[in-house]
Amino acid sequence: MVTWKTNVDTAHIVLIISDQPESVIPWTALFTQRNCIVLTELNVSDALQSARLVGPSLILIDVDASKERRSSLLSGLRSVCAAPILMLISANTVEEILEANNAGADECLVKPVNPAVLVVKAMAWLGHGHRTEKLTAPISITL
Repeated sequence: MVTWKTNVDTAHIVLIISDQPESVIPWTALFTQRNCIVLTELNVSDALQSARLVGPSLILIDVDASKERRSSLLSGLRSVCAAPILMLISANTVEEILEANNAGADECLVKPVNPAVLVVKAMAWLGHGHRTEKLTAPISITL
């Protein structure tokens, strides 16, 4: 176990779950630069345990997985943690985004993700606190 001195009451803890080690490095750097404590997990079972034990402020998921595996991961995380969950996905269909939201994701960002957009979204979620509602249907805006 690694220990460090920090004011945990004011520091945000970000849990990054990724099966792609090369993507963890830039995401970690982005959050560390914003004074967040970053924990990374490369497999799902360790990620669920970390979420349960640490209670992160935000969870970022970048996992290439089937819809069923993604839903299982999201449901598992949601059952142990109330932190906002941002999920990076390759597909850009309304159905997949709604399925991820219903399984527990607060927001889905389509890959490739602009790092600046990810940081803005993540910091906004960190300011919002805990998840309070699910999106149940597509939102349409008429101009």
